[in-house]
Amino acid sequence: MEWLESHSLESCGLTLSHLISLCNTKHMPENGDAHHMHISTVPLADFEEKLYKAIEMYHDQMKCLTQGSKKVFGVVNGSRLGVLVDTSNFNCSEERLPELQQHLLMLIEEQLHLKERLYLLSYSTDVSSLWDRPVYTCPLRHRESRVWVMQLRAGGGCDLLQALQRVLIHSELDTLFIILGSCPDQMVDVICDYLVQTKMPAVHAVAYNCSSPAAIETVKRMAAVTGGKYHVFSAALGVVDSSTDMELLWTEIKAARDILNQIQSIRLGQLEGIPVTVQSEISMGLNHLNLSDSTSASCSVSAPLCIQPADPVPISSSEWLKTHGLKAQKLDLYQLLASNAYSPKKTFVPILGKTIASTVHERFMVQFTWIDGIVKYLHVDLPSLQRYQRKLMNAVHLFERRVHYLNRTGSLQIWGAICEQRVQVLLEMSGINLHYQLHIQHAIRLLLQEQLPNRHSFNVTVFGSDVKSWQEKMVPTTYENLQAVWQWIQGTESSGGRNTLAALQNVLEEEPYGESSLTCGVYLLTTGMPDQDLASVNAYVSEHCRTANLNLHVCLITGEKDTIQCPVSCNSTQAVTARALRGLAHAGHGRFLWVTETGIIESDDISLLIEEMETAAIYSQKCTELVDSLIQRSSIKGSEQSFQEMSSPFIKPQTSDRSAKLPPPRPTILSLARQENRQKVRSAQKRLAWRPSSSKADFPPVQTTDVSKPAGHLRSADQRRIKVSQSVFYMEDGSVGVVFKKYPKPKSTRESITTIKLLKHEDLCSTKQWLKRFGIKNLKMDLHKMLSGPECSHSKKMVPSVQKRVSAKYCGIFPSVQINGSVKHLHLTAGELKQYLNETQKLMQRYNRRLEWLLTGSRCMFGTVLEKTVCILLDVSGSMGSCFSDLQKGLALLIWDQLHANSVRFNMVAFSGEVRLWKPGLVQSTEDLCKDAVLWLNQLSPHGGSCMLQALQTSCGLEDAVSLYLMSDGGSNSSHRLILREAETLRKEKHVTIHTTAFNCHDRACTEFLKCLAHKTGGRFHLAPDSTDTDFVKKSLSDMNSTASALPEFEGDDLRRLAEEIEKLNFFQKQAKTFRETVLQFKNLEDT
Repeated sequence: MEWLESHSLESCGLTLSHLISLCNTKHMPENGDAHHMHISTVPLADFEEKLYKAIEMYHDQMKCLTQGSKKVFGVVNGSRLGVLVDTSNFNCSEERLPELQQHLLMLIEEQLHLKERLYLLSYSTDVSSLWDRPVYTCPLRHRESRVWVMQLRAGGGCDLLQALQRVLIHSELDTLFIILGSCPDQMVDVICDYLVQTKMPAVHAVAYNCSSPAAIETVKRMAAVTGGKYHVFSAALGVVDSSTDMELLWTEIKAARDILNQIQSIRLGQLEGIPVTVQSEISMGLNHLNLSDSTSASCSVSAPLCIQPADPVPISSSEWLKTHGLKAQKLDLYQLLASNAYSPKKTFVPILGKTIASTVHERFMVQFTWIDGIVKYLHVDLPSLQRYQRKLMNAVHLFERRVHYLNRTGSLQIWGAICEQRVQVLLEMSGINLHYQLHIQHAIRLLLQEQLPNRHSFNVTVFGSDVKSWQEKMVPTTYENLQAVWQWIQGTESSGGRNTLAALQNVLEEEPYGESSLTCGVYLLTTGMPDQDLASVNAYVSEHCRTANLNLHVCLITGEKDTIQCPVSCNSTQAVTARALRGLAHAGHGRFLWVTETGIIESDDISLLIEEMETAAIYSQKCTELVDSLIQRSSIKGSEQSFQEMSSPFIKPQTSDRSAKLPPPRPTILSLARQENRQKVRSAQKRLAWRPSSSKADFPPVQTTDVSKPAGHLRSADQRRIKVSQSVFYMEDGSVGVVFKKYPKPKSTRESITTIKLLKHEDLCSTKQWLKRFGIKNLKMDLHKMLSGPECSHSKKMVPSVQKRVSAKYCGIFPSVQINGSVKHLHLTAGELKQYLNETQKLMQRYNRRLEWLLTGSRCMFGTVLEKTVCILLDVSGSMGSCFSDLQKGLALLIWDQLHANSVRFNMVAFSGEVRLWKPGLVQSTEDLCKDAVLWLNQLSPHGGSCMLQALQTSCGLEDAVSLYLMSDGGSNSSHRLILREAETLRKEKHVTIHTTAFNCHDRACTEFLKCLAHKTGGRFHLAPDSTDTDFVKKSLSDMNSTASALPEFEGDDLRRLAEEIEKLNFFQKQAKTFRETVLQFKNLEDT
């Protein structure tokens, strides 16, 4: 196994001989020249820890080998591969063939597409191959392979020897991959003798879902005689029965466990009959030495820091769950079931005098207890519920990987994730920690090496009875500062009490946290309770953390209960101390972490993930209960139906006979309750039809009339427009009064100024799409359109008597203005124009924020990446040499800033005289793959010509409907006209979209070509503005009066459209101010 060549116990230095080399052997003449070995506890513990990690690594590798196609076929080695598939009647029967085809397709997608050459062959009674010779792999060959797999059919026996003779013709193959699903026609000895005589390449033989002992023996012996591998898979059990890779891993695990047993024997004082003494260097040295003057430990402790490469800034679990939690992934069970959930209906029946519940839901639906305790009825969609359970399991696996990441060794296990950009570290160096000083220095050393190098600024403060800060203010995290603070920490000594309150006051009050826009965090590393009153400390921390922009995180380090190396307060237990410090961290809006020598005991980050996993487990259990109740209901319904058929065998089915007589109608005599109800209604109607006692009053009884509800179904246009409702009543003198309840409201002839509502967050879309929602036209802020109605027109007519055009008399009532060369009347008031200016000012500020967002990060150089599947095409020809270093830095920022942050599936293609792919297909933007992509970019160098057309064709073969981002200067070996024509063809066939970004374009024709290429394929063109223009725009946008300054001319589509909208809005604002001054002057003239 190739993986074990670099990960075995021998290559990792973890064998028994390496363990013995750590011991010092002495001769004992007084004991007959016997040998005696000495070993320190530190290297012994490190060696033991490495063994445990190696065992865990082997188990992880075994787990990896039981996933996907590796579980069915194992890891397929070799670059030039010949694949032999058994298509006998037994292996390709109707029951086995669909599963075999599915596994072969999975093998092609996961492993075979990475090979250099392929040769596919099926063997039964006859032998047939897909190609005449081994072919180079490409997307076209992959599609042919998938079609070939789906066309496999049973063909008789299993002539494996004939298939081997057929493959022997092609000597360029280095590995034979044989899938055997039945017993071959030849004997095992005959096949193995042929392999030995012909010197076949290495054989990877797979016994696919086969329980025949002869077939399994054939597989193992073929692998043995050729120095290859075998793999036995049982589809019935869904497990790997045995394989070469698994046996090698189990051998390493067994050897590691034997060495662990030897380490236990060493601790007991003997190794293979030789006495061994284990010396505890730390416990002996720390009782009477300080690290500042220790000479024995100076070599390991005073060594300079080994700064590790900067990783992306991690985030806390609470922030991580906002994008990866169950709610973020829309996996809330109640949200899924809400569309098919119905509450039980209960209605009061007056005849019966009680409330009756509907039984329809109970008959045809499943009962389910909702989150608020109410029982509801559900329509259960079994396929969607099964898909939901699969997504739920994937989410749980994601949470488990996050927990494993937070629980790994190093600074993450001691300090947690350092999420802020500005970091203050508080170290407790009280006299109680004298014997634990080495552990504290080791913890701060790990923090300085692993997490602080990629932060903006930091400072370190140590405290006992007194408080000492390394620097007065925070300093940048440079290499020199990190080494300097490490040397300073080694010179500090543990002394005094635990004055936590004074240390917090020193950190929280002297640094101006509120003045910076960067996030700030204080990390307190302590071993026990503060000397001060805890309630006072909590109140102080809560007050300052609420006003300042910072968080206080507490890291508690304790030892095991039976040790004294990690002290706690004498007046409290470890549990009480942890509970008190947890409250302190939560008062400072931070996180709490409790760690011992054995690992993490409590962590707020891990607790949130465990709660999310418990919620997922509850949802999964409820889904199982729903499925069980559905199955039980269907079985009960089936049993009831069969019982009815058995109990009434003589009942004939109903037939639709039209000549049959209908049953007599039901009697219509009212029941006693309905008669009483009708009498009550009639008596109420009589009371409404009251007449006065006067005999002179001769008018009919008055009833309430509703003109809006006429008796007929057809209504006239006037009735539809005007809705009037009136109520008539009698007055004391006998006259009639009318009260109007509804009356037509007058409709305004012109619209008022609308109040616009704008979102604060930035949407991931193009400027064209964004302006469809927040443009001037869509928000009805177009000033010229407001003044273009008929009431604003200025009328002039020809008067024959004076032989000239004269304005109408009413034109002098309104002020007049010039708009686009024509005279318009201003019907807007000064208040409305002021409101318009206020709304447009809000809109202008929103436009400025959008423009500033487009000019920050990688969007300034490359534009915004909108799609979820993209391929980046990078021109590395010789003409890109002058700007290639800046392009590499910008692409690295693009990968982390947009692709990784938005979980975009991507690939990269570099082209000069040839085309080079980073990966064979699109991959997820995980952290490891993004690092690999940046390393691949740094290895590129500009040279040669530019085969742009071949790069576009190669990228389109990766996947359909992929978005291409072309970064070039426009130069190409092919003509521009040919590339545009081929791009239109690819657009029609593959539905691709090409976005172009121009770099180092000194030729206007090349710029126009890139712009035309993007617009013809539905993409966007981007040209990064000059640094001077960017600085000028950002400086202008930071000023509130920046609307008066003109923006530079942008050529990129997104920036140009937004800049044009800003200039248009700025023009409307100037006109609105002028119009308002005109209205106010006109009003002052009227008043005078």
